[in-house]
Amino acid sequence: MVTETQQERIMRLQHATNAVVMHDPSDSFKNLIENNENLFRGFRLVYSTNNLDADFSHSSLREIEQHCPTLKKYFYGTGLLFYSEHHYEVTKRKGRIEIPLDYSLSLDSNAAERFRVWENGGSLDKEESRFEGLVRFIKEGKEQGFNFDYSFFIIENLIDSMKPENHRPFNTIRALKRFDHLEYEKDSFDIRNPKFSENLESSGQRAIEALHAFHSSSEIKGFLDRRMGLYLILLKAILLREQKDLSLNKKMELLIEYSLDALGAFAKTEIYFAWKLLKHGKDFRFFDPISQLGKKSLHKIKGMAWDLFAIRYQETLASKSNIGDFYVPFFASFDNRFVELAKACPIRALIIDDIDKRVMTIHLDEYEFMVDLNESISPELNHRLQDPDEKIKRMSRKPSTADLKLKADELELSLGEYC
Repeated sequence: MVTETQQERIMRLQHATNAVVMHDPSDSFKNLIENNENLFRGFRLVYSTNNLDADFSHSSLREIEQHCPTLKKYFYGTGLLFYSEHHYEVTKRKGRIEIPLDYSLSLDSNAAERFRVWENGGSLDKEESRFEGLVRFIKEGKEQGFNFDYSFFIIENLIDSMKPENHRPFNTIRALKRFDHLEYEKDSFDIRNPKFSENLESSGQRAIEALHAFHSSSEIKGFLDRRMGLYLILLKAILLREQKDLSLNKKMELLIEYSLDALGAFAKTEIYFAWKLLKHGKDFRFFDPISQLGKKSLHKIKGMAWDLFAIRYQETLASKSNIGDFYVPFFASFDNRFVELAKACPIRALIIDDIDKRVMTIHLDEYEFMVDLNESISPELNHRLQDPDEKIKRMSRKPSTADLKLKADELELSLGEYC
């Protein structure tokens, strides 16, 4: 048996991605797999569709979303189909199998902070019923194995939580920790009811322990660095957008070059978000706050980078499982602009390589994105992207947190010239 090299495996992963991109959404998932068995061998695939195949284990996104409209699915379709080499072989023998799935619900800051407001007796105004529906869904979902994950809120607010004068992150985490043990009856929905209250000191202590664990975690540091990388690409794209004499192709080429130089990698998903801004930015309210740059633009851009990273974080959840298992992420947000953005970046599929720890995210409009990418890549840039020695050098030049901060300072200084 010939052992596959890492470079060959990377190329096969790319070919598998191309197979999904070129697969007609109306065609069957079975045909996609059977026509490309050698490409998908050893990978896991989560495939979103509006046409569920009876022969493959699947999950209905529509049913979950209808049960709690505040939930926003990570994948675009009404249902999901799943593939792994092991499950595929079992399916061929038995006809159909059920694959155990893990479901997760993450909260953005917008949703998480409503728990703090609610606990303090504050008014949620028109969102009271939506929030109550979310709470009931979480409690019912936890009883059925649906994971309630507010780690993204902690990551987003980790730096602010270190500021002695800022009590908001801690109080929100404490309210969420208190909610962990909340139970309710259909005729009594009040976290302040003594029957459902938890000792504040206990929940506060657990909030402190959670913050300490996050502050000392190397994995969380990695998340913060990844978010900084996304922030750099977004900032660079905004600066390129202001250069009116440049074509879309030229802007994309310069953005790719910047990604290689600053991040030591071709940051495909981050560049996809930037492409949305450069080509379709006027079509989405999410980008309205930076349609014209001003003194408050930098603050808004930082917030937008966190919103975009929320989508990237769900990718991590969807791919972070034991080999052969699958994780289905959802997100809860009351931010209509963010929800519109998520719908504008619909995820069609994930291909997961558990051996090399790589994930390929495939959007519904991936083909349009790939066409624009290919047209923007000059022969010189293509040589940089394909040269194996260059790739090895880039992998060894992974920027440190300090490097990323320095690069951010440089871009922020350039942004100031437009404000």
